[in-house]
Amino acid sequence: MASSPTSSDAPRPMDDSALAALLSSHERRAVGYFDSEIADAQARAINYYYGIMDDLPALDGCSSVTDHSVAVMVDNALAAVLKPFVSADEVVSFQPRGPEDVALAEQATEYVNYIINCDNPGFLILHHWFKDALLTKIGVVKIWWDDRSKRIPKRIGANAIELEQLRASEGYLSETDNEDGTFTVAIEQMVEDGRVVIENVPPEEFLISPYSRSIDEAPYCAHRPSNYTRSDLIEVGVDPAIANGLPAHAAGRNDESRSNARYRDENFGSDGGSGAGSDPSQDIIGVLDEFVRCDYDGDGVSELRRVIRVDDTILFNEKVDDNAFALLCPCPMPHKVYGRSTADQALEGQKVRSAILRQTLDNLYKSNNPRPIISDGALNEATMDDLGDSSPGAAIRVKAGGQGLLDWMAVPFTAGQSFNMLEYVAQNIEEQTGVQRKGNGFNAEALRKNSPDTATQAAIDENSRNERAEMIARIFAETGMKRLFRLILRLLVENQPRARMVRLRNQWIEMDPRNWSPDMDLMISVGLGVGNKSEQVMQADSVLQTMAELEQTQYAYLTSAENVHAAVKRKYTAAGIKNVDDYIGDPAKVQPPPQQPDPAVAEAQAKMQLEAAKIQAQQQKDAATIQLEQAKAAAQVQIEQAKAQANVQIEASRLQLDQAKADFEARLALQESQQQYELERIKLDHAREMHSEKVQAQSEMSKERPGGKLNK
Repeated sequence: MASSPTSSDAPRPMDDSALAALLSSHERRAVGYFDSEIADAQARAINYYYGIMDDLPALDGCSSVTDHSVAVMVDNALAAVLKPFVSADEVVSFQPRGPEDVALAEQATEYVNYIINCDNPGFLILHHWFKDALLTKIGVVKIWWDDRSKRIPKRIGANAIELEQLRASEGYLSETDNEDGTFTVAIEQMVEDGRVVIENVPPEEFLISPYSRSIDEAPYCAHRPSNYTRSDLIEVGVDPAIANGLPAHAAGRNDESRSNARYRDENFGSDGGSGAGSDPSQDIIGVLDEFVRCDYDGDGVSELRRVIRVDDTILFNEKVDDNAFALLCPCPMPHKVYGRSTADQALEGQKVRSAILRQTLDNLYKSNNPRPIISDGALNEATMDDLGDSSPGAAIRVKAGGQGLLDWMAVPFTAGQSFNMLEYVAQNIEEQTGVQRKGNGFNAEALRKNSPDTATQAAIDENSRNERAEMIARIFAETGMKRLFRLILRLLVENQPRARMVRLRNQWIEMDPRNWSPDMDLMISVGLGVGNKSEQVMQADSVLQTMAELEQTQYAYLTSAENVHAAVKRKYTAAGIKNVDDYIGDPAKVQPPPQQPDPAVAEAQAKMQLEAAKIQAQQQKDAATIQLEQAKAAAQVQIEQAKAQANVQIEASRLQLDQAKADFEARLALQESQQQYELERIKLDHAREMHSEKVQAQSEMSKERPGGKLNK
């Protein structure tokens, strides 16, 4: 049974001196300290990147050329790994934990991306972050909330009661009596504001406890800035009396191998760039921004605290939930923070290639410039002076008769065999790093007829190269980028004082993270499509083609508008189009068209409609036939009626003609009879006249019968 602790063994609260001593101990033991093994390895990688190889000194009079494999591999790897992060709209996205969080998760994703790329120089931050990791094993960024609240002068009206309240307020400045019972009061109104700041931390300025397995669980980590001035301390709120009493240049660049390697080509003077001189405000102060797990309050449980310290002086001490750092390592080792860098895998190769190049050039120099062999009998006072003139065709004066005694020591050129070795070492570097000297584009030489590589082999090499770049990109996204997003979201939720209007997708949107959850899940979208642009576009086309084929099957329900939108966004992103919303609408914000029926149902409906159309057409045809027959019958009736009417009219006309004829004939007969009667009457009258005349004549004749006239 364990004995209970005595009062002397019980935890006690720490004072500032005990805390400072604990922090100093952590600092000296931290990985990344001035004289640590990792610090020397990082300095060597930086020197090799610049082509400075102190561990391979050149002999006097020999070639001092250096190979630059480290710089080539680091820069090519950087181009391949950085591309998906700067070409995609959303590298990391927040995921809702429930249906009610969908809109908030989308806003959080857009806002955090806006914070990185608009409030901060996102591209440069990622570039420097990734390059530090590829070159010096680890890349570090620091994230914090920069309080930008300020007081703005303002004049307001007030009555006597309000004036008394304003006088008691902190922002009261002055007042003016308006002589009507009111006052004009000048005040300073506090406008709360702030921004999330992301800063790249040089590897030599970052410290972490040894044996730490991750940045989340590290007992100690710190930022040791080498450019923090006395003025900076006063600006962040440190008492000027305390700031002015701190020692200048507590830690300078002259003591730091990595800093010396980085700034070797710059002149800092004897003070190591401290800035100390006639202006004390620009003195460099050895500030340490530290995060330590310790039992400061004496309750027996360690808590994470943030402490800002200069030597033994504690300037700030506060309990926090998390530290402010996000780390990257391109080749992490299990259970360690520091792994291997791309430069580490190319250092020895660069050293070997440099040695071979120097030997090759030395052999070439000696072959092209053979040394003369002159016997003593040919020497005179001018011979040695002439030998010092290396101009082509320069004469060498010798004694008379000594011409045949001058000879040349021919050095055979044997360095030709070195070229194969140089190529072998270069290929070995490529295999170790997974990065090609030719970059990450497609090797067009492989398609030529006389190329030693076939197109298939070139494609295999391209895939292998992309696999390594994809793996590093995925590691960066799952480690540093994920933590960066989480830290930014937490800072926004905990510190943003009010809603903020930001411009997203050409629209002004209000962002108010105060009601968001800082523990949203994160999803990584990096890891696919790191190959060349044409391959990415082809992959996206293949996905869209598969979706189109599914639409014609019974599995059409498996593809939604959101799925198609995501596939099209991927294609646009692969083509280099970043602002995809300018070219395609979001299904969540665009009113969808009426839902299309099932193809089988649509086909059956089409057949039914076709049959109905046929029936309707037949009915229309039959109706038209009936109407035609009815029209024919009606026309025939009309014709018959017209014929009958015509016949009636003809008959009537005939009767009228017959009647007229009869009347005419009757009149004619009557007229003829009248004429005949008149003629007969005339004939009768004439006959009577003739008879009368005959009688009279006879009467006259009788009177003149012989024997005389009777009247006489």
